Amino acid sequence: MTASPTAREAAHVVAVWLGNAPPVRSIRWLDGALKVAAKFTGATAVAAGEPTWLDLAADRAARLGLACVGVPTDLQLDYLGWAQVMAAVARQLGATTLLVDEASRPERFAEVAALAELTDAAQLTHVVALAPDAAIIHASRAAGTMLQTVRIHGPAVIGLRIAGPPIDEYPTPTPSASMRRLELAAIGLDPAVLGHRALPPRASQQARRTVDRVADHLALHIAPRKGATGGKGATSGKDATGATGGKGATGGKGATGGKGATGGKGATGGKSATGGKSGKGGKGG
Repeated sequence: MTASPTAREAAHVVAVWLGNAPPVRSIRWLDGALKVAAKFTGATAVAAGEPTWLDLAADRAARLGLACVGVPTDLQLDYLGWAQVMAAVARQLGATTLLVDEASRPERFAEVAALAELTDAAQLTHVVALAPDAAIIHASRAAGTMLQTVRIHGPAVIGLRIAGPPIDEYPTPTPSASMRRLELAAIGLDPAVLGHRALPPRASQQARRTVDRVADHLALHIAPRKGATGGKGATSGKDATGATGGKGATGGKGATGGKGATGGKGATGGKSATGGKSGKGGKGG
């Protein structure tokens, strides 16, 4: 017995996750994911983030006849945080098959695995072609230089890398009245708790140049030389030529006031000085 179209269509409840920000690559990847989702009757596009991005996602989804759900939030989360948001929306929609536009932004790829774990579903990445067939989904995925064909049964999270038609530019989207907006509290998420998945703020200070970091490293690890200040040959050292306080310095043995200095034993009036034995005032004077 052949299943009726209604029964065939009801085999999959599909939601496509568009992420939390516009594509860093061409918008063709966003359109490609939406075009694949449009093959499933009743599929819903889901996006989260700032209002401008939600309007763009709703506009591209409406062009292909897809309903769209948006989760407005200004939180800046990591991939696990956004996966929690999408998983909560999927539970709200009763979706069993999740499509992820993993080509638009690099973090989408990691979200496939996180979503699969949160929803207890199988995961498949690098999918380049997808076609529904009753309760089965036929997928082709790129595995290096090979193309694998996979048949998917049951709940699954599928990462898509399918580009839409070429597009030079697109009109600025207007605020969408048809988008269904869900607050975080409405899907069972506490913003304060979810905030623990927030990304750390980026440092405003510019990164130091490599040469500066190398110089600091060398300054810490190079030992001071022996002739540096405070060494044996430094000021106040024993052999410092004329150094203050040294043996040969002022006040030393040969300095003024020493044995041979004025006023010493050999000074005026001393034994060998002027006025000594043969000099004035000396013993022989």
